[in-house]
Amino acid sequence: MEAIEVLADVPGGRRLAPGCRRLLVGLMRRVRRPHWSVTLLLTSDVALRRLNRAYLGRDRVTDVLSFPARGDLEPGRRHLGDIAISVPRARRQSRRARWSLREEMALLVTHGVLHLMGYDHETDGGRMRCLERDLLRRVAGVTLGRRALPWGDDPAGAPRRARRAPGGMP
Repeated sequence: MEAIEVLADVPGGRRLAPGCRRLLVGLMRRVRRPHWSVTLLLTSDVALRRLNRAYLGRDRVTDVLSFPARGDLEPGRRHLGDIAISVPRARRQSRRARWSLREEMALLVTHGVLHLMGYDHETDGGRMRCLERDLLRRVAGVTLGRRALPWGDDPAGAPRRARRAPGGMP
């Protein structure tokens, strides 16, 4: 059984939570970690900025942060890590990219999961981006080529992987 938890503390987050949970379940199965746990926080720009500042030293809003696990939550229950997404930022990006919020959320969730698994698009010569495109298409039915803006070329909005907070997501 999957241990996927989606928390929402912003307007509209509760509406997005079931779709994000289904996507996470599908992604975890596809990457062969079906029984691992993942926590997703759907939150505000302010919260993401606070996390970005605290764990990466960057005092700016971003769209997604990943906090890889440093161990299991409890014996026998593997935890991949935690992901935090700014719903307002995702909404703005989806409008600028001229595609749906569902598609943008699928992209951000998939990106976050790959960072939890240790992939790094800044150093891997395109391996993460290729896998991201494949997972989006196969699991979410999303074609990245539909996105009107290039993905990952905006330094101010580029997703970053954060250091793991002791004891879980801050």
